Amino acid sequence: MLMLNYFSDIAVKKESREMLKLAIPAAIGQLAQMSMGAIDTVMAGNLNTEALAAISVGSNLFMPLFVFAMGLFMSLNPLVAQANGAQRFNKLGDYLRQGLYLAIFISIPCIYIVNELEPVMIQIGVQSSIIPIVTGYLFAISWGILPLFLFLALRSVNEGLFSNKVIMIVAISAIPLNIILNNIFMYGYGSIPAMGAVGLGYATSLVWIFLFLVLLAYMVLTPKYKHIEFFTHFHKPNLLVFKEILKLGIPLSLTIGLEVMMFAAVGLFIGRFSIDVIAAHQIASNYSGLVFMVPLGLSIAVTARVGHAVGRKSLADVQRAVIIGFVYAVIFMLSAITLSVTLTHEIVSIYTIESKVVEQAVKLLLLAAVFMLCDGIQVTASGSLSGLKDTVIPMFLAGISYWVVGFPLGYFLAEAYGMQAEGYWIGFIAGLSTAALLLSIRLIRLIQQYKSGRITL
Repeated sequence: MLMLNYFSDIAVKKESREMLKLAIPAAIGQLAQMSMGAIDTVMAGNLNTEALAAISVGSNLFMPLFVFAMGLFMSLNPLVAQANGAQRFNKLGDYLRQGLYLAIFISIPCIYIVNELEPVMIQIGVQSSIIPIVTGYLFAISWGILPLFLFLALRSVNEGLFSNKVIMIVAISAIPLNIILNNIFMYGYGSIPAMGAVGLGYATSLVWIFLFLVLLAYMVLTPKYKHIEFFTHFHKPNLLVFKEILKLGIPLSLTIGLEVMMFAAVGLFIGRFSIDVIAAHQIASNYSGLVFMVPLGLSIAVTARVGHAVGRKSLADVQRAVIIGFVYAVIFMLSAITLSVTLTHEIVSIYTIESKVVEQAVKLLLLAAVFMLCDGIQVTASGSLSGLKDTVIPMFLAGISYWVVGFPLGYFLAEAYGMQAEGYWIGFIAGLSTAALLLSIRLIRLIQQYKSGRITL
């Protein structure tokens, strides 16, 4: 009853509408982008189990680099939102331009690293039969790293300006292109030879180029941004703005990276098991990642709404945005858990019909259902803290959750107790539960400090 009374308040109703206006397209946009990875996984699985395993290992090797970059650029969201809330429009152009420079700078070492990962695979004991396929796949996606990073910078600026709808449209429009290019490069067309799983990498690079060019064209041409000097003049790199972005972005990047690196590390350790176990892990990871895109999209909306409220110096609006974000996250994740538990076999059958893989994937998907609620809570808390530009303490809390609790427990159960993939997934449950608890406590205490006047917006 108390919650119903709260949501009957006019200001809360307004914030709920504004949150949904941002969260729905943000979530759909995230789902559209993630679905391209799901499409790659399904198409690789339909090709053969070896291709599916190779895509799994290649994705896990690239993911830490991607997440590091994504975290840096996600800092543009609260920076832009706060500047927009304070009506400091001159800063908006600065953030975009320096974000693009940053994309160019960090893409160079990332391209090099992606092409030098074969010794890592040998060292950790990845199945030798798939190493050449993984190496070819990574080389193929390295051509798209620069446009991908440029797109991430543009996307975060648009999210800070509440332009989530255009990102959604761009991401959805890339899905049919992804399917067409996958078929061309996997099976061959005309003078293009059949490349199998490696072809998925070239298709992915071309899709990343498409995403960047379309979003860039929108920002140049839309009347919505006529009052902002994004590209009207040439501006050299600005160290002061760089430092502002990196001060917020590096701990944010590490916070996200610590979680994703746990998942990636587990994926690589599972790469030492049988092909069937690797494939099952990839299916469960892909599906749970797909579900996670909705609370991630909601978190992006929460970051923007909280950041905008901070720019207007309104603590009441900050609290409203945080509470509404948590309510929506819990509602969605409970719905996702119900769906996952009741339709487990049907979900797995979309990816593969091989009985051994299905049996393993069903077990992992049921474990994923256990941690989904905690995953939604922790990412919403993290987004709220980002909107408040609080990223350093959450970074340490993430380190404790994922690398003191989650991964060690998973490793112990998987290796010492012989539980293999299931042991690692129990580690996921422990890590995400700890993160949800610690980040929520941090958020509550921070808001209490604002309310008491010990710190100010």
